[in-house]
Amino acid sequence: MPLPAAAFPCCRAHDLFAPVEKYPVEIQRTPGDEAYWFGWDSTNHGTAFIRVSRLRDEVIVFRDHRPDRFGKIRRCRARLAPAVWSRLEDAIVAANFWMLDEDGGRRGLDGSTWRFAGRRRYDYHYISRWSPDDALWDLGRFFFDVAGLAEVRLY
Repeated sequence: MPLPAAAFPCCRAHDLFAPVEKYPVEIQRTPGDEAYWFGWDSTNHGTAFIRVSRLRDEVIVFRDHRPDRFGKIRRCRARLAPAVWSRLEDAIVAANFWMLDEDGGRRGLDGSTWRFAGRRRYDYHYISRWSPDDALWDLGRFFFDVAGLAEVRLY
């Protein structure tokens, strides 16, 4: 029997809205067997926070998106097909997420900061990159696509 959407709570006290510096502690409270989080903060094109969680056979996505610095925040949550979780795992492996250093070291004035966090049982990993490319860009694009933000251009 499928779990009710309430099994994946979403409120202001939830990890989706936690400050990034406190995220390692907050993601430990995330309900589910595994959870991955993506934070995108563009210098000129808005922000987004997306989390995909799996609890047994149920997969759910939470989204908090602001199209520009002064725009209205758009929140959404939705169930996803279990096959989406398999595609997420493939993208995580392709990006070598669990083996990357926390900070890529590169910064700039025009681009975006990409933050990824993941939790598998008691393992936690966090990375931050400035306008990445290759497989890490593909991973961010995947998060945007499953969150219903396919039309958003990533910088």
